[in-house]
Amino acid sequence: MAPRKKDVEPLDRERIVEAAMTIIDDEGLEALSMRRLGAALGVNPMAAYYHVPNKAALYDLVLEAVMSGVDLSAIDPAAPLADRLKQGARAYRTAILAHPRAIPVLASRSLRTAAALRPVEPLLGILFEAGLTATETVAAVDCLAQYILGVCVGYYHHTVDEETNVQREFDELDPAEFPNVSRMVAEGRYAGAEAEFEFGLDAFARGLLGGPRMSLEATS
Repeated sequence: MAPRKKDVEPLDRERIVEAAMTIIDDEGLEALSMRRLGAALGVNPMAAYYHVPNKAALYDLVLEAVMSGVDLSAIDPAAPLADRLKQGARAYRTAILAHPRAIPVLASRSLRTAAALRPVEPLLGILFEAGLTATETVAAVDCLAQYILGVCVGYYHHTVDEETNVQREFDELDPAEFPNVSRMVAEGRYAGAEAEFEFGLDAFARGLLGGPRMSLEATS
């Protein structure tokens, strides 16, 4: 067996995740493979399999890496529940937009490990404190996660459209068939990603915490 080169840093999960995230951020998720990962690490691709048995396990590590960037330290424990919920949601959005090309991984995988669930725990506490039942909390956290993820997907594609000069042609639409679309285009304007996110987030928080909720227990 050939001796390991002295100048090669030992391979571990931390190095693998760091290399995987760099590939995703720079080249896109489709570029990530065990072969590409091995090349980035300067090792035989088979060496990575010792630490990460398959691509599914690698995607789990990517998910954990994104979730580890969720910084909930800005949540003010003395703030109203709705404000705390929104503060947490903003932290999730910031973490996702730090790695927008990893969004397909987030959309296709469940949070199952301690590392992935750790930033979820405080948000669950906010929902329970608001009086939601366990079943309502499941629905609430799912809906909130889907909203944030959807907003991030829209933001990412909007950015791509701007970079590629994609134009959406509304002028060809018949106002008689599309009176509401025509009015929206003529009178409305794009308020910006931040403003639209806050608009939806405020509506979500008020609807969830500000009044009576449909009982999910009765429909289960």
